[in-house]
Amino acid sequence: MKFVLEDGLLKETKAEFKKYYKGDIIFSEGECSQYFHYLKEGELAVSNLTEKGKELLQHKVKAGHFFAEPAVLLGVPFPGNVEVCSEKVDIIKIHRDNLIKYLKENPEILFQFTLSVAHKSIKKSLLLKQIVLFNPEDRILQQLQEFKRENGKAHEKTLIKLTRKDLAHMTGLRIETVIRTIKKMEKEDKLEIVSGKIIF
Repeated sequence: MKFVLEDGLLKETKAEFKKYYKGDIIFSEGECSQYFHYLKEGELAVSNLTEKGKELLQHKVKAGHFFAEPAVLLGVPFPGNVEVCSEKVDIIKIHRDNLIKYLKENPEILFQFTLSVAHKSIKKSLLLKQIVLFNPEDRILQQLQEFKRENGKAHEKTLIKLTRKDLAHMTGLRIETVIRTIKKMEKEDKLEIVSGKIIF
């Protein structure tokens, strides 16, 4: 769910505007910040490294969303790494004290902000469930369905703009397992593959 930053909010909170480029790390796991970060344009990848050095992609951040806001709210280290995965991004930074003051003075905006955090919490719970309980096909299906929901196409066939590597990182599976499972799903008519792209 998108959270729209109105001009009044940006002005009153003295927001700062920053540009970053593909491959830039916005912040790393374990760092702390006194700033909320909002993605205005572009796309980010939020990930963790396992003890064995394997990257697990938690999710991708789309334009119109805050990211890592629970850590800033609580004043604790970021639980993951955030990297630019589009060609460039535009990010709005708002000092923690300024945004909290504004939200307290504007209950309707505070409610919308709370809903966006709650929505993100539910997504993380579903991710944990799929990693612990689901077989490879179920894990992949969950990610494909989530992609469709996020893009407003839950009930129609959609070009899935996720690579096999993305799906491997998002599901905690090896890329070979993802490739094998997707081929099996194609044979069973659960999805289509056109020019290497997944249609689901």
